[in-house]
Amino acid sequence: MKLSDIKPGQKVSLNGIPAEYQGIQKVKIPNFGKVEKRVFRTDETGDYLYYNLNEGSKTLKTEKIKLL
Repeated sequence: MKLSDIKPGQKVSLNGIPAEYQGIQKVKIPNFGKVEKRVFRTDETGDYLYYNLNEGSKTLKTEKIKLL
């Protein structure tokens, strides 16, 4: 399964940290502007983890992501 196959709202584990996939969103990068990224929100701290759109072709196994 590829990173792009995950649906918004799905629960995953990123390196053992439970998170929820939020989908593709525009993110403001300081001193650059807004770009679209794949967004995951961690359950424990509420922090956000971002992946570039071109990483969507990578498999879940190579990124150490497991579906819950």
